[in-house]
Amino acid sequence: MTPDQKLEELAARIQALEDESSIRRLMSDIMQRADDRDNPRWPERMVEVYTDDGQWRSGSGFADVGMAERGHAALLKKFSAGTRICASSHLLGTESLTVDGDTANGTWLCFEPATLNAPGGKKEAVWIMGRYTCEFKRTGGNWKVRTLQFDGIFCTPYEKGWAEERFMSIRPLADQAK
Repeated sequence: MTPDQKLEELAARIQALEDESSIRRLMSDIMQRADDRDNPRWPERMVEVYTDDGQWRSGSGFADVGMAERGHAALLKKFSAGTRICASSHLLGTESLTVDGDTANGTWLCFEPATLNAPGGKKEAVWIMGRYTCEFKRTGGNWKVRTLQFDGIFCTPYEKGWAEERFMSIRPLADQAK
């Protein structure tokens, strides 16, 4: 291998490490934004991390709060509608991340102690756990989310635990009455 080839290989390896680091920071930023529900610009701040054709989907256990449409307008509608979650702490782990040029794919387990709005103005503590499966795209030199899918493992009342009640709805209370 020539010195120029070795430098080119090293530059590519460094770029891959920097891309992985940027995507990890993006996921951390998304989780911090998700937990900052008191911010009056919360829906807009959530949309900012997505590509123009971005999408937030949910699968097992949370299909009632996902969306099929793509784009910033659909994301703004989804995040503005919200859920019953009024406080949360997203904790990510067990990561798998693959970068290929200007696209990347990753998965993370998420454990989320959360507080839900409950009937009669009460609050309810819950445990949420699931897996994020994400598609990323580099646009304008920055990494953004193209697709974020959350597949639930459980969403259970604190008092009962996942062995007794694996899934409960987090849809807004007004939507549940329909």
